[in-house]
Amino acid sequence: MIRCVQVAKALQPGCAAGRPLRALSACNVDSKFFERNRSLLVALLDLRFDGMAGELGLESFLDALDQSDHWPLLALLAPGLLPFRQMRVCASELCALPEPASQIVIVENERCVYQLPPLADTVAILGAGLNLEWLQMPWLEKRQLAYWGDMDTWGLQMLARARCFQPGIHAVLMNRYSFDRHQAGRAVVEPVPADSVPPEDLTAVEKDFYLYLRERPQGRLEQEFLPTEAVAEELGRWRRMHSRAV
Repeated sequence: MIRCVQVAKALQPGCAAGRPLRALSACNVDSKFFERNRSLLVALLDLRFDGMAGELGLESFLDALDQSDHWPLLALLAPGLLPFRQMRVCASELCALPEPASQIVIVENERCVYQLPPLADTVAILGAGLNLEWLQMPWLEKRQLAYWGDMDTWGLQMLARARCFQPGIHAVLMNRYSFDRHQAGRAVVEPVPADSVPPEDLTAVEKDFYLYLRERPQGRLEQEFLPTEAVAEELGRWRRMHSRAV
């Protein structure tokens, strides 16, 4: 217990810098310390950082390499693409999506599945968080991609990571106009903002929005609080833009 408290006091958001948890040497712990004491460490970090470790997951919170395969939620926004409307799929097997699923929406939180409208030829992949390495897969090169996450600094960090792998990905409802339009009565305090410097893979406008959120006393607008009709409007606009482009 004492060692867990020492380690929890030593850790900071993003401190792993891409290394696996086993490689962290905080307080001279052994390589299996995080595996043995994971739940206690998350609970202690949640006390320090207002629940962020539990919400993001330990690897995402520390920016540690997640060496376990990820099983995001797959939701079909058009009938007939697959036998089921929702299913969990191993991230490494997403390449088996049928060719007609030409548009893919990556959604930060899987709890938002009820807000997604019907969209032709479209599949949503929900709950990936910061585990976005699968976006490097070659099969995505022929798909139109959109990303929808929370309007806060951590959400923009995840968008930047998605952009690192797919520079052309389109951000949905992650801009100052959308924040100002919907923030009244919905925006809350971001307990532990991400780094003070915006990520490099954001656009100039998105970097300005990142700094704007950090300066606000209530700079967090979670996906779940957005009106369903606003989500449908923006995703429909993205879908029509792609149709015209084709």
